[in-house]
Amino acid sequence: MLSVSREFSPCGKYCAYIAQNGKFVVHDVETSTIHQVYTPNMHLNVPCTSFAWIQIGDAEMKVKKKSKKARASLVNNGANVQLLVAFGTSKGGVAFYNLATATIDRTCKGDGHTAPITAIYFNANYNPDALYTAGADGNVIEWSISQCSQQKVHHIGVEKLTCVLAHSGSILTGAKQLKLWNTEEGALERTLTGHTSNTQLLQLIASDADNIYVLSGSVNDRNLSLWSLNNEAGNSPVAAFALDDVPEYISPKMVDSKLHLTAVSRTGVAHYFVRDMGKLSVKKPYRASHTFEIAMDTVSSKKQAVDRLPVFIATVQYAAQQEQILLGYGSEWNMRFEHVAIEEDVKMNVLIREPLKLLEGKTKEGDLKSKTPTVDTANVEYVNAANATRKTVKEVEIPMEVRLENLSTPKTSSKNMIRLLIQGLHSRDANLLRNVFAVDDSEMIQQTLGRLPPQYVSPLLNELSHKMQMKTMHVKTAVCWLKHLIHIHASQLMALGSTNLLTNFSTCLGIIEYRVEHLNSLSKYVLRLRGRLGLLIDQIDRSKNQAANLDDRANMNVLVYQEGDDSDADSMLEKDDADLQGSSNEEMYDEDDNEAEEAGYANGTASSAEQRRNGYSGKDSDEESMEVSD
Repeated sequence: MLSVSREFSPCGKYCAYIAQNGKFVVHDVETSTIHQVYTPNMHLNVPCTSFAWIQIGDAEMKVKKKSKKARASLVNNGANVQLLVAFGTSKGGVAFYNLATATIDRTCKGDGHTAPITAIYFNANYNPDALYTAGADGNVIEWSISQCSQQKVHHIGVEKLTCVLAHSGSILTGAKQLKLWNTEEGALERTLTGHTSNTQLLQLIASDADNIYVLSGSVNDRNLSLWSLNNEAGNSPVAAFALDDVPEYISPKMVDSKLHLTAVSRTGVAHYFVRDMGKLSVKKPYRASHTFEIAMDTVSSKKQAVDRLPVFIATVQYAAQQEQILLGYGSEWNMRFEHVAIEEDVKMNVLIREPLKLLEGKTKEGDLKSKTPTVDTANVEYVNAANATRKTVKEVEIPMEVRLENLSTPKTSSKNMIRLLIQGLHSRDANLLRNVFAVDDSEMIQQTLGRLPPQYVSPLLNELSHKMQMKTMHVKTAVCWLKHLIHIHASQLMALGSTNLLTNFSTCLGIIEYRVEHLNSLSKYVLRLRGRLGLLIDQIDRSKNQAANLDDRANMNVLVYQEGDDSDADSMLEKDDADLQGSSNEEMYDEDDNEAEEAGYANGTASSAEQRRNGYSGKDSDEESMEVSD
């Protein structure tokens, strides 16, 4: 679960936290339901970064029983007690949220912080009218709740403060180190060292008026440290408490000089410690007396693997009985609160609970949502797969103009590594960049850098500067890449300006000057002149190539349609006419011959020409004629 700010109200009835999207969510502990969700008007621009519960009125109080829609008010002997929430915003201001009206009641006046507020602290026992905030600008500001204005500004330092705590004229600030400041003199009293990273949790523990302790937890440290704020105490912790992971919430309580500490780790496990404050030792971190975990029931969910419901918040301060612990488990938007008994003999407690979704999804018998509508079977028309009609999906037709443009688009060369280079620069992956820079092919480098977007030029320069600080083999490839980068992206580099350009190239220039230091002045001059001439010639050639490519594209025919010549068409037509005429003449001759033969047979004679044409000789014709006469 992500680390979010969470706290119980002073009466223990509500549990609130700021979600990741900037919304302020309030849960009702008794009913395990969401009581309110407040979304700031400009929560995307001015989100709430921290909060603290503030109770205006007497300390002893009881909850007035009203309906859920009634205002949440607290009364004591007829006097109303107002419950507010102090918000610290990203703009450095403080606003008070009224839980009864669910609106921002008022906003503190003053300049505030110049950076977002990182921590806010309120202690009704020490000063019920003072509110302390720590910001990323390194200042601690004291606010007046009654006057709703800024009172004092304590300039702590320039580092970002992550937590703050105030007591008896002293302010304890947390960053990478804990520092105790005197508010009257403005001087540093002590520096408490023990954590390896920024402190994110601070809780004040007052066993009596003379013994004041502070419990702290850091971001990357799974141990909680207990410090003593007495004057004779040293700069080291007096005790340490070990968890299974980084702490996200702590809740201490003093009972008869014994510390009852509840801590929730990042893995969702609640740890419960009980230690005598007079017998503390720093030799070895204390282990938890009891641990509490929530496991989901696999019988109802029908899963073989056992899933865990993470514990979101835990405390013994607001438990129903002394030997109980209050656990809030589940997700941020679906949380359940339960009072669990603490058994002395059981050290590791694993509670099996049904999944929260199943608990909310059960419906009662007779629920309207679970009823099936009655249907007249006589008038029902069933549609099967054969009769069902599907909507035809219209194909997207590409216009002819776009198709012609696609034909004219030149094919991109596959000899480039632009995708790997962009991915490596974006994710800062050393392995990808190592594989890309290992290429020393000049053509491939030009193809890659020619498709490099302008926003990746500066990150590439930084990577090349880092690579030029390595061995000679890496410097050689880096210089090759740098040379082609300057040739191709000279216009983008010149647009940066002289100041930014010198900043980006300062490392490279320093390394180059160091490596050519052994050369004489003439050689250096020749090398510089050669580089400038090479850059100038390359720009001229590039301009000519671009102009030639534009001319070729303009003159290139996208589609060529070739028609036949007119002479060829005429000759083909004449040939066809001749063929048609020849065939008609033959048919006419055949018809004439047939008519003549029919006439000859009718008269008993035939002409010699017709007989010759038909292939008969004179003798044969005479004989035939004689036979006919006979």
